[in-house]
Order: sequence, then structure tokens, then C-alpha cells
Amino acid sequence: MNGVGTKWLAGTVLGLPLSVALCTLAILWLPGGWESGVIGALLVCLPLWAVIISVSVLFRSSARAWAVLTAANALSFGALWLPRLLVT
Repeated sequence: MNGVGTKWLAGTVLGLPLSVALCTLAILWLPGGWESGVIGALLVCLPLWAVIISVSVLFRSSARAWAVLTAANALSFGALWLPRLLVT
């Protein structure tokens, strides 16, 4: 299972939550809050997912693609949950 298909699958499966998390992180730091940027984030989310899928094919192996995208998801969702964990 070390082909382009599994790299593409990694980008497809792990790319969507990563693009959603990155768009969410971007709108949380807007001056008006998330309400002012949610439409823009929704518009950017799909093209960002396509970019992540395209970039995932460039990894040397499918295992590396899965590992890097998993780590990126963990970091981005960790950054989203960190403020909640610090407050409580």
C-alpha cells in the first residue's frame, strides 16, 4: 500500500478536518470574532482541502503522508482546544 492512491486517500480523509481546523483558527483571531468571518472561512475551506489533497501526493511514502497529516490535525485541533482547557 505504498502508492499514490493511499497518499491521496490520506489527503482526502485527513485533509478535510485539517482544513476546517485551520479555517476555524484563522477566523478566531479576527477582530470581529468568528461571526464576521464564518462565510469567508466556509468559502476558503474547500479550496484549502483541495490543496491539502494535492500536496499529500508529494510525500515520499503513504506512511509519511498519514503521519504528517495526523500530526498536523493533532496540532491544529490542540490549538483549538487549548484555550478551553486553560480556562476551566
